[in-house]
Amino acid sequence: MNTKLSLFDGITPEEYNRMMVCFQASEKSFSTDETVCFYADHPDRIGYLLEGEAAIIRTHLDGRQTILEYLKTGDVFGSALSALSPNGDSLQVICTKSCKIQFIDYAHLIRRCPNACHFHSLLVSNALQLISRKAIALGEHLEILSQRTTKEKLLCYFEKLAQEQHSDSFTLPFSLSTLADYLSVDRSAMMRELKKLKAEGIVKSERKTFTLVEYRQN
Repeated sequence: MNTKLSLFDGITPEEYNRMMVCFQASEKSFSTDETVCFYADHPDRIGYLLEGEAAIIRTHLDGRQTILEYLKTGDVFGSALSALSPNGDSLQVICTKSCKIQFIDYAHLIRRCPNACHFHSLLVSNALQLISRKAIALGEHLEILSQRTTKEKLLCYFEKLAQEQHSDSFTLPFSLSTLADYLSVDRSAMMRELKKLKAEGIVKSERKTFTLVEYRQN
């Protein structure tokens, strides 16, 4: 399940270009920290990250923010592809590293192509697989958030990174400040727990690279 899948896997550059014309797709660039979109404003549009990095952020009614998903080149996002429910909160996509995004109306994605193009069917198949993987990733994130303490959240997340990268040493995909938002914990409290984990010999770190010295077996 860790194999990277793109929305356009198996589709040639020529087919991709034809499809984008047919879909009346639009392309736009964003700067770091710029808001790409709010889910509520574009419920029927999906975005495909051509370049850069971004994050899906939930802003709670009390002002707290939680990072729900970290997006990299080749990832897709949008309300129509998501299992997320706003529940009165604000869901938005923020550019974390200068990015270029292709926007497509969801209706074009699911509408049967009058020419029955094989690459359109392949696109739909890729989209369904991506939705499935997003649901799995959301479940894993919820498992992390369900841990009772900041220490347990850190260790649970570190173990998942170690499993994904097939090593007790792994690199964080974002900064420590962003990690606090992803874990939905206070940054100062998280830094104290990290210091304790190092003092106890459970983890070692150098910048964004961490090593689980005592890897817990579930």
